[in-house]
Amino acid sequence: MFGRAAQQQKQIETLQAHVRRLEGLVDVLAARGDVGEEELRDLRGQAGAQIPERCRALADEGRHIEAIKAYRELTGAGLVDAKNAVDQYRAHGI
Repeated sequence: MFGRAAQQQKQIETLQAHVRRLEGLVDVLAARGDVGEEELRDLRGQAGAQIPERCRALADEGRHIEAIKAYRELTGAGLVDAKNAVDQYRAHGI
């Protein structure tokens, strides 16, 4: 990678490390607050970004692959994140 692409990759890596530290902090605080794993998982799901209306409509119609594709196009997310978001919506309606 050269120039701008390398700089952007470095920024992404920095943000990913920051997110990992914050997730660790959430785990510590949850343990101190006696929040169980299932409740924490639900809370994380509720706090996550809501998927766009177009993606919800496609998922509700059973068009899961199209919902994932639309999520990626609308949010710029990667395949794994898009699939997780749509799967979470399908499972929990969030």
